[in-house]
Amino acid sequence: MADKSKGSGGDGGRQPEMDATEGNMSTPMIAMQTTDDGSDELWTAAEMEDATPCDIIEIDDDDLAEDEAPAETQDAGGGTVVEGGAPDDDAEAAEEDTQATSGGYNYPGPFTRYEVFTPYTQYPYRAMGKLFFKRGGRNFVCSASSVGNNAIYSAGHCLHAGNNSSSGWATNVVFVPAYRDGQAPYGQWQAKQLFVRTSWYKHGISKGLAQDMGAAVLHKRNGKKISQVVGWLGFAWNWSKYQHWCQYGYPAASPFNGRRLIANHSSFAYHGSVGANPKPIGVGSDLTGGSSGGPWVLKFGTSNYLNGVNSYRRSSKPQEMYSPYFNNNAKSLFDTVRNIN
Repeated sequence: MADKSKGSGGDGGRQPEMDATEGNMSTPMIAMQTTDDGSDELWTAAEMEDATPCDIIEIDDDDLAEDEAPAETQDAGGGTVVEGGAPDDDAEAAEEDTQATSGGYNYPGPFTRYEVFTPYTQYPYRAMGKLFFKRGGRNFVCSASSVGNNAIYSAGHCLHAGNNSSSGWATNVVFVPAYRDGQAPYGQWQAKQLFVRTSWYKHGISKGLAQDMGAAVLHKRNGKKISQVVGWLGFAWNWSKYQHWCQYGYPAASPFNGRRLIANHSSFAYHGSVGANPKPIGVGSDLTGGSSGGPWVLKFGTSNYLNGVNSYRRSSKPQEMYSPYFNNNAKSLFDTVRNIN
C-alpha cells in the first residue's frame, strides 16, 4: 500500500524497555499471545463489556493558568495529507460532511452529537473501534482508528500513563474495529508494539497534553493486515485550526454505555493552554470516558483524514473537548508506526 502525499507545504508483566525515535517512545516488540485454550482472542465478551472507560482527562482551570505558554502560529493555510483507503472488499463510502467554519466560538462551542446508525461495516466507520488494555491490574477501554499498514492511532494516555516510567505502559492491548453491542465482526487485533510521543511519556499532565498522541503496530490476523480488512483513514497535518471535524468514539461513562459508536460534529472554538506548544484545539463536545483516542475526521465522507484525537477537557467545562494540534509531531508518530511491518 503506497502512500500518496499532497499539499502546499503489553507483555504480561515484563518491564518494557524504552526506545526514543524521532521524539517517540516505544515498547519492544510484543509476541502474539494465546489463551489457555489456544485462542488468540485475549478478551472475553464479558471482559470487554465490563472494562472501565479510560477517563477523558479533566484539568482544573487554576492548574492550567499556572502553565501558560506563549502561543505559536497555527492558522497558516495549506496543510499536507496522506490519503486513506477503503478495505479490500471496498464497502460503500459514507456521505460527505462539508460544513466548515471561518472563526472561533466562546464556551460552550456548538456541536451536534448522535449515535451512528449506519452499519459499522461500512467504510470509514469500520476503520474505527474500541481499544482494550490493562494497566495496574485493571481492564480499561479507549477508542482508536486504523491509519494504514498495520497501524492504529489513539491518545497517548490510553497507551501510557505519562509517568516517565516503563511501568506506565499498557499491556494486553487489543483493537476491536466496528465493535457494536458486544460483537466484534472483524475480531480482536493484538498490539505488537506501542508508541507515544516522548513529551507525553515524560511530562504527562499537563504539559504533555500538547502531544497526547499514541499509536500501535498490530499483529496480522489470518495473514492479513488490519488495513486490508477494515481500510484506513488518511492523515492531515499542519492545517489551519479553522476546520470542521467529525469526532468519533465509544463513550462509556454516563450518560453513555460504550456499546455504540457516537459521532460529534463541531468546529474550532478556541485554543487550550497546557504550558507547552503547540496549543491544543478546543471544540464543543459532551463525549465522556471511553471516547479517549477516538478520531477527529477532517473532510468526512470523501477524504476521511485523521486530524486529531479526543484528549482532555477542563473539569469546569463538561461541553468541550481538546485534541493535540496535528503538526510535524503528529506526523512523526504516524510515519513511525506506518513504516513497521
